Amino acid sequence: MTSIITKTISRGVLLISILFSIYLMLNGANYPGGGFVGGVLFVCGIALVYVIYGMKYINTRLRPNWLTWASYGLLFASLTAIAPMLVNYNYFRSAFQFFYIDVFGIHIGHFELASAMMFDIGVYFTVIGALLFIITSIASDKVKEPKSVIIKMSENVDSRDETEDVDLRPKTPARLLQAAEAAKAEEAQ
Repeated sequence: MTSIITKTISRGVLLISILFSIYLMLNGANYPGGGFVGGVLFVCGIALVYVIYGMKYINTRLRPNWLTWASYGLLFASLTAIAPMLVNYNYFRSAFQFFYIDVFGIHIGHFELASAMMFDIGVYFTVIGALLFIITSIASDKVKEPKSVIIKMSENVDSRDETEDVDLRPKTPARLLQAAEAAKAEEAQ
């Protein structure tokens, strides 16, 4: 059970991690960062929400299909890598263009649009989809206890057909206590 404090803090952390992951992804073509690092940071924020709220809460509200995110990201990154070949350039050729922002004749600034950033966007969604698919798949698997496997083992070949039951199932804490109590009872006899 989580408290209202952890739920409130997780929402703030989620917002900050998503915004910073987008910043890292967009600036990755020119500065440290990129689609992979931004995607991992995004996954950390979503994983925190999964831990605090639980999988059922997220899956009923968002209904995410993380494998679809990964496949669309991979498709976008692949198309970005192949696109230069359509105009007779090398595979993965990077191009860039400066765009100037003017409002009512006043120059506000400029930004650079690079094809490497388009590739980073594809990597960003591929990393998000793949990691969250792996995390949710692992978390949703139910650990099934194997059926009871009891074998008869002979302590001593020369004894009078005395056999001991050996249970090969993994020991849970309650079964460990029972086994310890049974061992003490045998010692007392």
